[in-house]
Amino acid sequence: MVGSVFGLLGVAGLVMEGDAASIAIYAGCLAFGGWIAFRACFLGLRIDTGGVTERGLGRSRSVAWCEIREAYLDARGTGPVQSVLPGVVLRSGEQVPFQAIASYSRRAAQQRMNALRSAHAAHLAVCPACTPVASDASG
Repeated sequence: MVGSVFGLLGVAGLVMEGDAASIAIYAGCLAFGGWIAFRACFLGLRIDTGGVTERGLGRSRSVAWCEIREAYLDARGTGPVQSVLPGVVLRSGEQVPFQAIASYSRRAAQQRMNALRSAHAAHLAVCPACTPVASDASG
């Protein structure tokens, strides 16, 4: 939606006559709107055997399963309208929120979180690097 608004603003400005500065500004609006509309097609969270990739409007960010300690849901905002923001906590303690899949629906966010947690649990079950080593009690 935002990309369309900027794109239409750019096209409308370029159609009208103007000086070089206004043409540059409207061309910039058109390019920005095109970029936003293009990236919006790829927004979301990709969960695969390698880990999690969040595709946002800017850059994508990938996190390997072995780096993830746990997944969480964070409710933001006050009053009756709160956005629910899924994310992960890395082994280093850093929190990585997934802005691209934030939702006003707690149920939708919980479904995404369940998929994320089950994929992480499946990885932990088969990855020898992530399996905690039992301490040797023999002395």
